[in-house]
Amino acid sequence: KKTSNFPRPSPIVSKKGYLHFLEPHSNGWVKRYVVVRRPYVYLYRSERDSVERAIINLSSAQVEYSEDKQTLLRTPNTFAVCTEHRGILLQASNDKEMHDWLYAFNPLLAGTIRSKLSRR
Repeated sequence: KKTSNFPRPSPIVSKKGYLHFLEPHSNGWVKRYVVVRRPYVYLYRSERDSVERAIINLSSAQVEYSEDKQTLLRTPNTFAVCTEHRGILLQASNDKEMHDWLYAFNPLLAGTIRSKLSRR
């Protein structure tokens, strides 16, 4: 029996809901239904979609958040996920949602941002 070196997804769903995605070479933002079961993020077209359209392995991806980038792009509540193959920009509906998503994607990063915000 061949065992793959991919970790098994957690049975616990860290977060699920809709996020807007901007991928390079795509024309504009697309709305996707997202389910985070660490270390994976599953993307669906909608809540009722039974087929995973994409899977991101968070253990090999870089989650990036920068207020400067948001100002530069003029898009609030965004963060990026960079895999070895592509970078994706994600946008949440508001600031709190963005932090909840960040926490689901990368708890350590979310913690450092939260402490930065509280120090202001």
